[in-house]
Amino acid sequence: PQRAYLHGAAWAALAGGAAILLPLVVFVLFARALGPAEIGRFALAVSLAEVLKACGLPGFYEAVLHRRARPARNQASALTVFLLLGVSLLPLYAGGVLALVQGADALPPGETLMLLLIGLRIPLDLALLQPQAELARRAAFSRLAMRGLAGNTAAAALGLGLLAAGQPMLGLGAYTLGISVGNALATVLGTRALRWPGWSQPCIAALWPEAVAASAVRGCATANNQLDQLLVGAIAGPVIFAQFNLAKRIESAFASLSSSLTSSLFQPDFARRASPAGRTAGLGHALSIVTATSGAVAAGFMICADLFVPLMLGPAWAAVAPAAAVLALSGYGRGLASVHGALLSVSGRNGLLLRRCVLMLLAGSLLVAMVAGQGALAAAGAVAAQTLFGLVLLALATRADAGGRTVPLYLFRVVLPFAGMLAAALAGRWLVLGLATPPGPAQALAAMALAGAAAALVGLAAAALPPLLARAR
Repeated sequence: PQRAYLHGAAWAALAGGAAILLPLVVFVLFARALGPAEIGRFALAVSLAEVLKACGLPGFYEAVLHRRARPARNQASALTVFLLLGVSLLPLYAGGVLALVQGADALPPGETLMLLLIGLRIPLDLALLQPQAELARRAAFSRLAMRGLAGNTAAAALGLGLLAAGQPMLGLGAYTLGISVGNALATVLGTRALRWPGWSQPCIAALWPEAVAASAVRGCATANNQLDQLLVGAIAGPVIFAQFNLAKRIESAFASLSSSLTSSLFQPDFARRASPAGRTAGLGHALSIVTATSGAVAAGFMICADLFVPLMLGPAWAAVAPAAAVLALSGYGRGLASVHGALLSVSGRNGLLLRRCVLMLLAGSLLVAMVAGQGALAAAGAVAAQTLFGLVLLALATRADAGGRTVPLYLFRVVLPFAGMLAAALAGRWLVLGLATPPGPAQALAAMALAGAAAALVGLAAAALPPLLARAR
């Protein structure tokens, strides 16, 4: 299991890097090829699909992982629930899309059809949770991580290929739906993890309480990712919203990374660890992995945000760089919080997790509403404060799993390594640029590359050090 976990961690780090890089590259390229209105409609359609998917009781996944008896019957019953609810949610999605495009004038040909087809992600992603649960039960960490990498890479290649062929609308739709299709194929082909749908009333009854609580947690997380944007858009107006939305995409990239790590590595690992000592070790490993991946990328981005944003998106967006840097830090915090959430979700404590998530959502929404009118940076600061508050709540909820040593665990696994990565990234930038302002494009690229590489090296060293010290002892 330890060797499988290490292999899975390596693949998860690679998949996580792709989960950050590919969506940003795809967004930049399609944003240059399509207008803001088209990009906005696709983004709203995806958000609608995600919200409706949270209504399909995806928490049956955590409930199946938590209950180890009769895994085949539990999975078959859960798959039936996923399929029934996923299909029943499609008319609601179609109605939402038709309402979205009703007032739009001169829609490009085929756009409405592409928006409707994105709704297929709802039943597909829900049904995919069953073979994912079986792979998690087998502790197939590498396969779970590789499927995300395969799905993202194949979808990006397909979408960008269509973009290069002069079909940007079709390319964006193929990329959006292709992620789900690619993940499904990579999960099912060659694994024999997919069950035939079945129905067992005793299994459903046993899984139901935990599944409802876990689904509520997922719904709360979805609302947490969407509500701040709605508040900023309603309160601050279109200009500040556009700036905040761009910065929010940086945080969303980290959310994709943490989601990949949680589903492919942390939840399966925590589900198989029953002893307190095992969970303490697993918690330390997970925090180190998040720091070495999300933390390294966040450190490099924060130091070079003023170079990255204008170079990639144009000088008009340069003012967004401070907000983007703050939300990169928030994204790293969300990754750390996801570790504690993963532990709670598969250890029968979804009720506690739900209460903490609701409290975080309410406090954060109030704070964002209070400062949204002051600009994108103030709204980003409110989101970061919300993330820190939620991280503290979840860390306190798992302090027993940390052996009562949460503070030293965070000091040596999170705080000191991240400070080292910031210093390394700053040194890498200074070696290239010195005091030069403003730098040319080649200098900026070289500074970003060296800063990111320096942060990554420090992150890898920090992640490898605790196991080496443990072996030495």
